[in-house]
Amino acid sequence: MKLDSLEVDSSFLKRVFLGIILAITSLNLSFGQELQDGQKRWSSETRLSLDDFKIKVSEANNEVAFSQFMITHAIGGFDFMKKNMNQKVGNIFLGNASYIDTSRVENIQEQLDFQQMQFDLAEIQARNFRKRVLKNKSQLTKGFDIINKINNEIMSELSEMRLTLMRDTDTGRNKQQVAEWKEKIKIDLKVLHDFRFENKEKIKLTE
Repeated sequence: MKLDSLEVDSSFLKRVFLGIILAITSLNLSFGQELQDGQKRWSSETRLSLDDFKIKVSEANNEVAFSQFMITHAIGGFDFMKKNMNQKVGNIFLGNASYIDTSRVENIQEQLDFQQMQFDLAEIQARNFRKRVLKNKSQLTKGFDIINKINNEIMSELSEMRLTLMRDTDTGRNKQQVAEWKEKIKIDLKVLHDFRFENKEKIKLTE
């Protein structure tokens, strides 16, 4: 009986210890959601402006503009109990790693719109991230392998989406293709509306 009791106690302590580690991990990761200097969170109300681009360049070999984004996550072991994962995943524009060369841009607003389109693509992927994590949240009790897998898939897909956008639109020069992509992006964001960062309501998955 004493041996059984010791085995039970040992197992219980292991679970408690694991819980503490996961809680600390979750707490530490949450600090990554705070915006740093030059960063901007995606918003349906605020678009990218010239002031958001902190680097000015004039090298002829560079594209006239480039945007860097970061899809962050602060997911912990106890998040499987949450109603949704929307505020656990962020879509951040990195102004300190983005540039726009105003001396070579004929239409600054059109170029800003094109960079915003890429930010919108990142937002689509951030929402897909939230959706996939919510769908697989029960696996969080086993560790974070599922998060790493989803993260790798999301970033790989985003890279492909940006390359396809640039190829189809000739880096924003093909106005007809730009218009078609804008409509596609608008539809995709609407489909994933429940998974926007601001939504804190419980999400019922339909697929």
